[in-house]
Amino acid sequence: MIAIIIVGFNNKKDILQCFSSIQKLTYKNYKIIFVDNHSQDGSLESIKKKYPEVVVIENKENYGFAKGSNIGIQKALDLGADYIFLLNPDTIVDKDCLRILRENADQKTILQPLILLYDKKKTNLVNTAGNFLHYLGFSYCGNYKEKAAKFDKKKEIPLASGAAMFIPAQIIKNIGFFDEKFFMYNEDVDFCWRARIAGYSIKLLPQAKIWHKYEFSKNKNKFFYVERNRLLFLVKNFQVKTLVLILPILLIHEFVGYLHSLKSGWFFSRLKVPWSFLTLLSDALKKRSQIQKKRKIPDCLLKKYWIAQIDFSEIEISDQKIYNSLMKGFWWTIRPFI
Repeated sequence: MIAIIIVGFNNKKDILQCFSSIQKLTYKNYKIIFVDNHSQDGSLESIKKKYPEVVVIENKENYGFAKGSNIGIQKALDLGADYIFLLNPDTIVDKDCLRILRENADQKTILQPLILLYDKKKTNLVNTAGNFLHYLGFSYCGNYKEKAAKFDKKKEIPLASGAAMFIPAQIIKNIGFFDEKFFMYNEDVDFCWRARIAGYSIKLLPQAKIWHKYEFSKNKNKFFYVERNRLLFLVKNFQVKTLVLILPILLIHEFVGYLHSLKSGWFFSRLKVPWSFLTLLSDALKKRSQIQKKRKIPDCLLKKYWIAQIDFSEIEISDQKIYNSLMKGFWWTIRPFI
């Protein structure tokens, strides 16, 4: 049995369209678990009325994506789910997506369908064919806006996107749930990398498709969570030698980041990052100990999944060529020693 878990927060228009596409799935052995993070737009009432078969969990406040997903995952495990399919509420699922995922599933692999862009209609342009991971902890959509036809084979990818992630229940039982301290952003990065450290695979399955109403948002709240969670991710997951090697360029990046935030008007949002990071450091170190005990793959064998530049059209960096040249130069200097 596959549990389709959707965490919603004021997504009435999108969620009803998502549920409509799920009803057309050719694979029928699934159960939808909808976790509502205290929506105020009537979406919860609409789902109860139109889809009474859905298992609904009502949170009394907005717990964020990480905790909301965990609540749904725990319910799925209680119901005896063999696989968990995490799905964003602003997605549309191809009718054969779940069947193809199930046919290609195994207990040691996280799968991601090919996630395509939905812009008022279905397109053949990629939202992500697997997310990239920078060695300083940044992550972004891989192969963004490339043509879907380029992807026709199942392949290993650095990270799966939380927008559509197919996870064997056994992996969750082994490595644990999402880190709720992240609240939102980068929790999928952290989860996938913990799986990699523990020896599991992450693969793109392009024959399985979904469409995502993706919009790259830029705001101070997102900026804070992305930057703080990136640092928590590094502390939890990288080996000590790796952390020591990347520390000089990490400090340079942080210094340049503060200068840039003065120009952008986000300086005070960035100032909150180190304080929040330090308040969570003790918790992160405890989790780090648990993660490293389960480590089967060293960083020297995982570094092939890291990139050394930021090349994403939605992210604007002043003097990007200079920045990427510095990042790549430093990476190729330290790479042999990781």
